[in-house]
Amino acid sequence: MKFNSHFLLLLAFCVFALAPLTAPGYFIYAHDARHSVYFLQMFDAALRDGAWYPRWAADMTFGYGYPVWLILAPLPFFVGEAFHLVGFDFVSAVKIVDGLAMICSALTMYLFASRVLGKNAGLVAAIAYIYIPYHLVDLYVRAAQAELVSFVFPPLVCWAFYELAMTRQPRYIPLAACAYAGLILAHVSMAVLFTPIIALYLLFLLFTVRPTTEDGRRLNSVFRLPSSVDLGLGSSLAIVLALGLAAISWLPVLFEQKYLTSDPLIGGFFNYRKHFLNANQLLSPFWGYGYAGENGTDQFSLQLGLIPTMLAVVALGAIAKTRGTIRAHITLFAAITGLIVFWMLPLSAALWEPFAAVIGFLQFPWRLLIVTTFALAFLSGAALHAFQDDARERAPALAIGLIFVAASYAYTQPQYTDAVFNYQTQMEFETQSGELLGDTIWMTGERPQDSPLVEQYVNGEKLQKAIALDDGAKIETTRYGGQSTDLRVDARAPTRVMVYTRYFPGWTAAIDSQPVEIEPSGDQGLILVRVPAGSHIVRLRFEDTPIRQIGAAISALGVLLTFFFLLGSCPLVVKNPKV
Repeated sequence: MKFNSHFLLLLAFCVFALAPLTAPGYFIYAHDARHSVYFLQMFDAALRDGAWYPRWAADMTFGYGYPVWLILAPLPFFVGEAFHLVGFDFVSAVKIVDGLAMICSALTMYLFASRVLGKNAGLVAAIAYIYIPYHLVDLYVRAAQAELVSFVFPPLVCWAFYELAMTRQPRYIPLAACAYAGLILAHVSMAVLFTPIIALYLLFLLFTVRPTTEDGRRLNSVFRLPSSVDLGLGSSLAIVLALGLAAISWLPVLFEQKYLTSDPLIGGFFNYRKHFLNANQLLSPFWGYGYAGENGTDQFSLQLGLIPTMLAVVALGAIAKTRGTIRAHITLFAAITGLIVFWMLPLSAALWEPFAAVIGFLQFPWRLLIVTTFALAFLSGAALHAFQDDARERAPALAIGLIFVAASYAYTQPQYTDAVFNYQTQMEFETQSGELLGDTIWMTGERPQDSPLVEQYVNGEKLQKAIALDDGAKIETTRYGGQSTDLRVDARAPTRVMVYTRYFPGWTAAIDSQPVEIEPSGDQGLILVRVPAGSHIVRLRFEDTPIRQIGAAISALGVLLTFFFLLGSCPLVVKNPKV
């Protein structure tokens, strides 16, 4: 089958980009490489401690903990944990997720581009998507796993909406919803970034696509409405369903992020105003492994890629040889590329300001390169129409694919190192780098440089997670997990127990199985429990708040609705009658 041959060819082309992941060792000096492993280590600890949807990273902030999965989307970690549970160590699980993200992004780009442009052009677009420099930067230089996973979904979203527009078949409504929900659950910031692009694409489809049957007759409406209204209603339903599917992630963020201090995330070095690109960076062949600088002094590559840029120009030049739908898509993606390039340059700085409260969390304007990677990959596939008259001829597609591999092969070389990952090395990393830290609004003092737990972590000792603030009490930590702590308290008089865990909504305490109130204490906002005299068992556990439970319930309902849509049994959908 032709699809199978293209599929195998695509996997063969992926090998050159992914082969370094199979080597022993790990590239720990990539920007977020250690973060990915340590996050997965803490995610695993939370799951093993009974959290079916982890939100609390117990070993962040020198052991005080932080609700990191309140703000980080969960999908990459659930996938990584699945591989860890079947026997892979944390580093191997992270590398497997990285490799799967690259392969799946190639497949989704092929799915979309081949549907619009044809199979050979889709093959070129998929290869380009893998080898455009910024995609390789995310893998081997930044090691930004969540962003890497998010590459999978924009082509999938566009494919589902294109199919809905072209066929008006109801099954593409839940497929579009799952694709968009996947983007939200992979990386919230990338979902915010791509949402205007998706909205633009929907408007584009609304005004350009006129679905017909093979014999040229117009398709009937899914909802028995005019074509444009029908597509708008179907797309709106897909988006609402997607938001429902992902509510477990975004709804708590909306209501509980106010408890986190955002200045460290968007201020100082991370202020987006310091990170616009100089125009020469966009086509510079420079390749480095350093960090982001300020005002264009970055120590790693932020190029568009010379080959895809040239092919985009070729695609524009070949518009006269293309059909209506392909011609319109080329124009759209060329316009998107130009618009996004403008938004990464200092010229656009004033236009960012009205959206600073939201877009500030993007941190670096050059993150928009993920959009240009998507658009330029599509245009690279479209350029194939300039090189061949027979769409069935595969040789030009293979030649262009090999050019991409040759041009970017030197960029597929990570900086290998040997490394040990455990709780001791994590704490050393936190103290030496000042990373894996986070602040809450109950912290009234300065960000800590260490904690009483650091030495215990480094020495591999059993953690003592609490102290008595009053004389005459003895405290022993009997059990410590990723979401809970058990204490034995022996006190001659009522005593205040300070737990070395940050106070945050969701933390609960029980004394001898009876719930008691907790409160924040000290300049670090740690948990304080008031314990009566005598011998008692104090149990603390991080539970879901009402808004988290509501988000989970909405997502569960979304899953059921998606299932019924896919079965074609949703009463809102009227199947197309035969034409």
